[in-house]
Amino acid sequence: MYVKIMPRPKRTEKDKYGESKQRYQIMLTETASAELDAVSEELGITRSELLELVIRQGLIKQVKLDNMP
Repeated sequence: MYVKIMPRPKRTEKDKYGESKQRYQIMLTETASAELDAVSEELGITRSELLELVIRQGLIKQVKLDNMP
C-alpha cells in the first residue's frame, strides 16, 4: 500500500469565510500547544484553521469552567 503525503496548506484560501483574517497573538502552555499541533497535523490543517473551525462550529461554547457559576 502506498500513501501519498500531501503538505498541509500554509494559509487558508482567501475569502473562505467571506472576510479577511487578522493576525492575533495568544499564549498557551507547552502542553496545549503540543495538543494543538498534534490535532492540526492529524487533520492536515494549520493551527489557525483548527482554531477557526472550533470557534465557528460552536465547540468553544461547550467548554465548562470548574469555578464558573
